[in-house]
Amino acid sequence: MANSRDELVHQVLAAGRQLTAAAVTLHSAVADMQGLSPVEEKALELLENSGALTPGELSRHCGLAPASITGLINRLEEKGFARRTPHPQDRRRLLVEINRDRLHGAAVLLEDYVRMVVDLCADYDDDQLRAIAAFTEEVARRKREAAGRLTR
Repeated sequence: MANSRDELVHQVLAAGRQLTAAAVTLHSAVADMQGLSPVEEKALELLENSGALTPGELSRHCGLAPASITGLINRLEEKGFARRTPHPQDRRRLLVEINRDRLHGAAVLLEDYVRMVVDLCADYDDDQLRAIAAFTEEVARRKREAAGRLTR
């Protein structure tokens, strides 16, 4: 058990690295079960969370070069996970949207994990869960911010 503030911060950082590594392992397994690469699976998760995006927006969110995004979108279309659709306000532009029927498979694959986390939440009171959620959301925001600075 950590005693000093520095030890606690070190413990939080180490736990964060473990969480990131475990997330990569889990999402790689889910991607593999669906015949996707981890990058393809994460792009689909991004599209699911943010809704349809233009290829440029997808490129910025993923931190991939436009040429890489084109290949990624092509692969997702070929596998039936995404499609290009006309932009509703500007017919010259395209949107990339997910095929929700195909994406349902990922949710099924993650059911066991989600159930385990829900069970874990039972060990914490509401105030603790609020603190955990707020901390985790802020760490994710700062991680995206740091990634954005690295890819500029």
